[in-house]
Amino acid sequence: MKILTFLSSLRKNNIADFEKTFFYLKRTEKICFNLLKKLNVKTSDLESDTLIKELLKIRYPSNPTDYFYFFFPIVSHILYYKPKYEKEILKYLIGPNFANGTSDAEEMIGTINRAMEYKLSENRYFLSKESQDWITNELPKLEKAVQRNRYLLERT
Repeated sequence: MKILTFLSSLRKNNIADFEKTFFYLKRTEKICFNLLKKLNVKTSDLESDTLIKELLKIRYPSNPTDYFYFFFPIVSHILYYKPKYEKEILKYLIGPNFANGTSDAEEMIGTINRAMEYKLSENRYFLSKESQDWITNELPKLEKAVQRNRYLLERT
């Protein structure tokens, strides 16, 4: 019984942390928020595709830095569970940094890591634990994908 109580409290803490990370979506992008909240490794392709479509609908007019920080938690959380969407959504992290003058893939990955550290020092809920894991462990493996995104952005 104690184990079930412990697991239940752990789940409640994870939900509370999720809500603290993505509170800004709850008000404006409710469909995206609800799909993101349900996202896990077992999420169906149909639900995942719907989440990506909702993400692509978001229009966030702002400067490159604010744009990056808006999408940073969302994109990294999605890519933790569904790395197959990297081609569609990695641009949300690469484009703003490219616009701010970062052009080398290795430098871009370092910039994103430093952004994570900076924002977490301001707000420990800025990124989900899944996002932090993806940035730390998976993003460094995507140097070629980062370079490809930068190249595609350069051509548009």
